[in-house]
Amino acid sequence: MCVQKKPMRRQMIVCEAAPTKKADSAAKRARQAEKRRVYNKSKKSEARTRMKKVLEALDGLKKKAEAQPDEIVTVEKLIGEAYSAIDKAVKVRALHKNTGARRKSRLARRKKAVEIHHGWYVPATAAAAEEAVAMAA
Repeated sequence: MCVQKKPMRRQMIVCEAAPTKKADSAAKRARQAEKRRVYNKSKKSEARTRMKKVLEALDGLKKKAEAQPDEIVTVEKLIGEAYSAIDKAVKVRALHKNTGARRKSRLARRKKAVEIHHGWYVPATAAAAEEAVAMAA
C-alpha cells in the first residue's frame, strides 16, 4: 500500500511493506536476547538494591548525632554485599567494568565522608598539616 503525501516543496512516497515471518535463526536469537535481558535486569536490579541499602545506612549514620565507631562495621558488611553484587553483574557483563568500578568508588567515598564527618578518620592532607603545625610549635 503506497500513499502519496504532498509536502510544500517535494512529493514524498511512503510505502508500507507487508510484515514477513521471521527466519528460524532470527526467532531463536530473539528468544535468547529476551532470556539475557531478563537475567541482566535481575543482576542490575540486585546491584542497585544493595547500593540503596548501603546509602540509606550511611545517611542514617551521618544524621545520628551520637554515633559510635563500631556502628560502621554493619555498614561495611553491607558494602561488601554491594561490592559482591556489582562484581557479579560485571562478570556476566550486565554492567560495564567501568560502571562497576565507578559505583564501588561512590560507595567508598560516601563511607569515607561519614567517617570524616564523625571524626573517625582524618584525611592524610589534614594529618600532615596538623603534624606540620605541631612541629612548628
